[in-house]
Order: sequence, then C-alpha cells, then structure tokens
Amino acid sequence: MESSAAEDTTGIRHVHRWTSVDDRPTLQRVHDRLRWDVSKSRVLAIEACDVCGELRRDSVTECAVVGCTAHKICERPYR
Repeated sequence: MESSAAEDTTGIRHVHRWTSVDDRPTLQRVHDRLRWDVSKSRVLAIEACDVCGELRRDSVTECAVVGCTAHKICERPYR
C-alpha cells in the first residue's frame, strides 16, 4: 500500500479513496475544519477520503462572487 504523511500522523494505512463532497452540511464543516474565511470565498466542492476523512486541499472548487445567490452555501445564514 502507498504511504503518505497523513497515514504517519493518524496511524491508518490505506490508499485514499477520494469522493467529491458538495452537500451543504458537510461543506459547512469543511469551512470550519479548514478555517476558511467565508467572507472572501466559499467552498462549493472538495474531495474527501472515504476511509480517513482527509480533505484534498488542491481539489477545492470555490465561489468568490460577492453577494452570490447561485449557491446555497453562499446565502446567509450559511456563510
């Protein structure tokens, strides 16, 4: 199996199984976990490992439109 830095810190040895996450409750937790500044941009989607829950930061799709109403995560009070 492949080794990564995340496995070294968590003790979980596995091959990451990435799944795109885009549901609002999970994205709200992602914002908190990444300490994302939602006043500048909101995470619309990100890949997370089904096995360990690690977030793949380089897979973030974000919205930086001020006053956006096209995405539920951009609307208040979710921001």
